[in-house]
Amino acid sequence: MSSRQLSTSGSWTFSRNGRAECARFIAERRIDGGSLFTHARPLEEAVETYELFDAQTTGQGVLIPW
Repeated sequence: MSSRQLSTSGSWTFSRNGRAECARFIAERRIDGGSLFTHARPLEEAVETYELFDAQTTGQGVLIPW
């Protein structure tokens, strides 16, 4: 790929069924869902928060505009 100067990127996520299965697993075992998240930020800090996760120095991130 470098001889043609191409770049690739990709992502991976669970299917809808996979997410539902994870939710059931957490609910059935009464797992503290809050312990799964390392950061909680208001929507107004979305840009800064994206930059934090984009640096890949933390875990994974999810933006939920509640």
